[in-house]
Amino acid sequence: MSDDRSDDPEDGPGDGWGDDEGSGDEHDDFVAIPLDDHEVVQIRRDLHDLESFEDVFRPEGYRGVSVWCQDCIEDHLYPWDMLRENLQVLIETGETPVHEPAFAPEPDRYIPWDYARGYVDALHEAGLNRRLDVDQCPRCRLPFTDVAKQANFCPRCAAPLLTARLQQSLFAAGMDQDAVDAILGDLGLPS
Repeated sequence: MSDDRSDDPEDGPGDGWGDDEGSGDEHDDFVAIPLDDHEVVQIRRDLHDLESFEDVFRPEGYRGVSVWCQDCIEDHLYPWDMLRENLQVLIETGETPVHEPAFAPEPDRYIPWDYARGYVDALHEAGLNRRLDVDQCPRCRLPFTDVAKQANFCPRCAAPLLTARLQQSLFAAGMDQDAVDAILGDLGLPS
C-alpha cells in the first residue's frame, strides 16, 4: 500500500505523536490534518488495487491482504471489506480507524499486498486478467456462487477448472463436441 504520509511530528500526526510524557490525555489536542490531493490519488489507487486483488484472490479462498508494518515489525491482516472501509474513512477524515486484531486469523489466508500487486500486474501484462465464469464443477457438479465462478480449482473436490473454461471458449468459437474433444485430447486434457 502506498503511504506518503510523513511520520515527522512537525508534519502532522505519525508514530511520534502523543509521546510527550506527563501531558495527561494526549489525544485531546489531536487535530486531523486533511489529506492533500496527491495523498487522495494514492489512496484511490490503493482502493483500485484492492478491488483487483479481491477479484483474483477471493475465489481462491483468501480472506484479505496482509500489510507489513515497519513500526510493529509484523504483518497486519485486513479482511477485504475492513481495508476498503479503512481506506474510504482515510480519504474522508484523514485518519484510519483503530481495530482489534482478529482472533485466530489464519495468516495463510491473507495474501501479502506486495505479492498481490506483482501477481495482478503480471496477469494484466500477460493478458490473463480475464477468465470465463464456470457455473459448476465438471467433476463433482458443485454449483458455483458468483465468487467461486472465477476460481482455478473447485472448492469441494479441487478439480482444475481450466479444461471447463477451454471447452466453453471452443464451443463459443463455433466448434462442435467432436472437434473440442479432439483438441483436448491433443493437449492431454480430459474431455
